[in-house]
Amino acid sequence: MRGLFKNKPLLILLVAALLLGVLALATSGNRTATWVENAVGTVTTPVQSFASQASAAITGFFQRIFKTTDADQENAQLKVKLAQYEQIEQRLAEEQQENERLRALLNYAEEQEFSSYVTARVIGMDQGVWFSVFTINAGRKQGIEEDQPVISSSGLVGRVTEVGATWSKVTAIIDTTSAVSVMVERTRDNGMVRGLLSGDGRELLELYYLPAGSDLVPGDIIVTNGVGGIFPKGVVLGTVIEVSRQGTDSEAGNAILQPAVDFQHIEEVMVLTNAAEAETEVSP
Repeated sequence: MRGLFKNKPLLILLVAALLLGVLALATSGNRTATWVENAVGTVTTPVQSFASQASAAITGFFQRIFKTTDADQENAQLKVKLAQYEQIEQRLAEEQQENERLRALLNYAEEQEFSSYVTARVIGMDQGVWFSVFTINAGRKQGIEEDQPVISSSGLVGRVTEVGATWSKVTAIIDTTSAVSVMVERTRDNGMVRGLLSGDGRELLELYYLPAGSDLVPGDIIVTNGVGGIFPKGVVLGTVIEVSRQGTDSEAGNAILQPAVDFQHIEEVMVLTNAAEAETEVSP
């Protein structure tokens, strides 16, 4: 017997044969398990359970790979196409909006009878609360020169203050250094407009140098008067929102204006390349 325990291969063979015999008895018909079978089952059941779970997990993994690969690939392709279509749709919507803005700009130029102009896109804005100086994608090669007026479909934007080969910088009328000769559309009183730095960061204009006794009320429209040789006559600057001081014999009337142009969202502009010549031709 002692030699048996020393012979490990033989011992393993005997244990294996015993286990096979027990399993054979366990599967041979409906009968009551013996205490030996119960003991062996107690030992082997956890092992069998673990092996079964591991086998099921491995089987499920390969089933997911081989059975759902085509569907997953098709789903991924559909998602990519959907994202592409959404990008195309967004780009088309942006192009449509741009076309509408350009159409409005051209219509405004025709209404004002501007004969020579260059349309340009805003490509850069200065840092700060206001976008009072910005860059456009048209320059000397497109016929742009300094001091040419810049407009949008809403009204006066400003003037060109620096010119490069294919770009220009525009100083807007909301800049505190800007000054435009204007008149009240209703009363025809002349004055000046400059940019106003408001405490709350709003884009505002200040009207000053009105004649004594001028009749100015909120809602009055302020337009260029054509004096000075830069801006053509009749281009809208803004609307009076507050009359801060009414003119008397010794005082000039001042008012606050809301600009006609939305400088926070300006995207396209038009540079009038012969505004000074056209204004000189119609002047008496």
